[in-house]
Amino acid sequence: MDMAFFDIDNTLIWRDPKTGWGNEATEVSKHAIRRFCELGNVALLSTGRAPQGIPACLKDLPFRGMLCFDGALALLDGKRVSAHFIPESDLAEALAEALCHKMGILSSGPEGRAFAGERCGFEWHAEQVESMEDLKSVLPSLEAGKLAFRYFDFGHYRESSFFQTHFTCYQSAPDYYELVCPGVGKDVAAHDLVLALEEESGPVGRTLAFGDSENDIPLLRAADIAVVMGNASSTTKEVATIVTDDVHHDGVAHALAHLGYV
Repeated sequence: MDMAFFDIDNTLIWRDPKTGWGNEATEVSKHAIRRFCELGNVALLSTGRAPQGIPACLKDLPFRGMLCFDGALALLDGKRVSAHFIPESDLAEALAEALCHKMGILSSGPEGRAFAGERCGFEWHAEQVESMEDLKSVLPSLEAGKLAFRYFDFGHYRESSFFQTHFTCYQSAPDYYELVCPGVGKDVAAHDLVLALEEESGPVGRTLAFGDSENDIPLLRAADIAVVMGNASSTTKEVATIVTDDVHHDGVAHALAHLGYV
């Protein structure tokens, strides 16, 4: 039984430069994932997204679980394996920093998404909040796995000693940055999922990781086989075992075929 972790954005689905984030995955790659699981292996999602943010085009695939918010939350068969949410005190300080520096900050958790500060014309699809009371109305449990900001706020981020000392920053896309608690990463959550699966079903053989961006690098380094997409950044390609074709040209399927699973 081998175990594979699949990033979503720009690995399974792609971003169209004209229309923005797309929710399309190639049928060839979807078939390859089904075949991988039919052989007795386990597929999981590995993403910065929330559990409720899984695109409809992927919901018919046999994923047993996922790590989300860049590893802040790990789920197997719908049950929590591990969770490392941002402390309430840090959420309060992040809100104050966003308002002070006129910086746009998105807070994401299992219950929803909230936005504080300046949107700069970008539609975040999140409730606007100005206080912790507002934030609690969107995230009643105050469980937030990650914060995020756009490229035009990177200077404000650099001006904030709080953000730089209390969070790990990943650049998950050329125009998008994500903040998680120190020690949180896709590699740590993947390790938790491997242990949970081994406790249930016995030893795991090879671990595979598929990704394209900086927030995938910890997991790519930890996996037995690191598959990096052809459309990935040059930094991400440096840690690859295999560089496959891009997301539009069945890169996932070609890698699984190369490895003997299809």
